[in-house]
Amino acid sequence: MSDATPVPPDLTHREHPMRASTRLKAALALSLVGLAASVSHAQLKASQVLVVYDSRIADSLDIAAYYAGSLKVPGNPTTYPGKHFGVQVLDLANAPGGVPVVTTPGDITWPNFVSRIRTPIRNYLNVGTRARQIRCIVLTKGLPHRIQDTDAAVSGDDPGATSNEFNNGDLTNSSVDSELTLLYQNLETSENGNAGDSRSDGGVLNPYWRATASINNFATDNIKNARTLAGVSGLPGGWVWTGSRTVALTSGDIYLVCRLDGPTLQITRDSIDRAQQIFLNVNNTAFIFDEISSQGIADASPNVEYDNNDLAGFLYSGDDYEKTRDFIAVTDKRFASANVRYNAFGGAPVQFIVGPRVTYTPATQGTLVSTPVFLLASVGSNCGAQSTQPQTAGGINAGQNYADSFNYLNGAIFNSIESYNGRDFGGIGGWTGGWGPQEQVSDFLAAGGTLAVGNVWEPFSFSIADNEWIVKNFVLGNLTWAEAAYSSLPLLSWQQIVIGDPLAIVQRSSEDIDGNGRVDIEDLYKWEQGPTDINKDGTANDADRQLLTATIRRGE
Repeated sequence: MSDATPVPPDLTHREHPMRASTRLKAALALSLVGLAASVSHAQLKASQVLVVYDSRIADSLDIAAYYAGSLKVPGNPTTYPGKHFGVQVLDLANAPGGVPVVTTPGDITWPNFVSRIRTPIRNYLNVGTRARQIRCIVLTKGLPHRIQDTDAAVSGDDPGATSNEFNNGDLTNSSVDSELTLLYQNLETSENGNAGDSRSDGGVLNPYWRATASINNFATDNIKNARTLAGVSGLPGGWVWTGSRTVALTSGDIYLVCRLDGPTLQITRDSIDRAQQIFLNVNNTAFIFDEISSQGIADASPNVEYDNNDLAGFLYSGDDYEKTRDFIAVTDKRFASANVRYNAFGGAPVQFIVGPRVTYTPATQGTLVSTPVFLLASVGSNCGAQSTQPQTAGGINAGQNYADSFNYLNGAIFNSIESYNGRDFGGIGGWTGGWGPQEQVSDFLAAGGTLAVGNVWEPFSFSIADNEWIVKNFVLGNLTWAEAAYSSLPLLSWQQIVIGDPLAIVQRSSEDIDGNGRVDIEDLYKWEQGPTDINKDGTANDADRQLLTATIRRGE
């Protein structure tokens, strides 16, 4: 012990608490600047988004105006302030090199896709540095979403016919959206209905698949240059194309393409609104993983499970449902593990997860989840592939209308393993083959959903979006919806569409330290005053601080 006489504090000259607060906030702000400098780029920004619409199509005009604002999109009967005024817009009706013919929604042929959609977008982006500045293209309701096969137009609606085209190495159908990701690659060159005669015969490996960084971390210097793509050895007719070692396709060579669509204009507008305010209470957010014929563990190698397929060693990312379940409940721990609901089996009477908004009979059938849902991952009607129909209410198969039954949070995501869940746009309707109709993204949106990855033609289960990367990059990370969705997709020039506001982001209550419903520098100030265990590892330490600062600076 010291013999020195303690000096009493000088109360008359103590710094005012408000002034001390200001000094600490300034220090923290400088700290954030330093942290930001160590990261090359932040997330996707509004100025990097191009909204494509056609003013001759009423639905397209309305949704473009609703999203971008009527000042940028004039001519709509209703005036809207817009959601992201910083986005750029392109009207196909007045686009350079456009055609006078109005493009109808639904299906489109390859030649019409090129002349009516791809070429006008290219011409617009060819001006100045637009091609390099734009990183995301947004298509609006009323524009087509399916490109027909060049020699078997609607074969994609028949799994058997699709398999034949696939095995013959001549599968050329795809979604409009997925083809636009490779905007400057003329994949259809030399296509003449033969096996592997063009690079449109199949899919292209997505260079951004499983990325954890913003799309802005990848340079766009060569985005307009043709890339050398080679077929994968051992696959039918050169089916999957990869980049060569010398001129490889990179993440900087693709565009993220999203779609603002829905069964009606009002439902589409509502889903856009829900994407603007995504704030998750980590104690009251449910995640659904409903599969069949699984042993319930994360397998180390691919097998016949729908979520655990592979193709020639190129499309494997792990046992998706189990890996994602374990990452949320065991590894990250920010969300309550009790609300991570997983089912390994399929069939009647109890092996199907449903919500409280639809009454199924008998009432004992199904596993009921009443907690509001943020991620709905399910095999859906494919549950009937290995069992009797799971449960009925007045003859309605729960495997075909399960999305109607849940309560949803703002920003809720739908990603089912159903071949045609993205078919029902543009008046085409759902799919009625196989063992019955499949649940549709459009039904999910009508029930209160916000975001989705859908399949417009038969995609095969090895190409389904990986929930793992949606969760890591969006739900628990700091990337935008467009970035997270495309980090989850193994293939481009394929069958998927990404639905919803590409700029949507997630805020979590775990990082809202001051409890005001948003995450900002005030939360870091509060955390510094009393460190909080954000990641629930039992200790409040720098790992928690890093989680918080990463969320705060993601938009810088």
